[in-house]
Amino acid sequence: QSDTTSSSPFGRGVGASPPLASRQMQPGGLKQYTVPEAKCALAKVIKELAAKQDELNALAAQSDTTEADERAQELMPEITKILGGFFKEEGFPEGPMGAMMGFMALQGAVAQEQADGGSDLADAVQMLKGAMMQTDVPTRDQLQGMCTRLEAGAA
Repeated sequence: QSDTTSSSPFGRGVGASPPLASRQMQPGGLKQYTVPEAKCALAKVIKELAAKQDELNALAAQSDTTEADERAQELMPEITKILGGFFKEEGFPEGPMGAMMGFMALQGAVAQEQADGGSDLADAVQMLKGAMMQTDVPTRDQLQGMCTRLEAGAA
């Protein structure tokens, strides 16, 4: 037998598929966004976050800690629920993993926009990741300003 057909202990021929490092990795067949699609999608989720902002601010105000890690444990589930629900509507799995996969799928559009000299998508993704990971909930004005930028660029 040649090297390309010999069996491996994992049940596939050694040459059955290209080595992992040489394969073009796709995020599991996930939706890939164009720049305008990504801007529309992110404007939608930012509006959802803005609609829930009073609830998030109330939750943050109830927190008896100023420690970022402890605050994150209190706010992250609610923010993740908002973002996770949005990404589920976009066809991603539910919960934190779906949000992470959704952000990964947006990266192609972010890179394309940056290559064209734009930064709206990167700024929006950073805002949402900050809200999710560091519980840095943007103000209503910041959310509205970002929505305006995204909607203008999506037209």
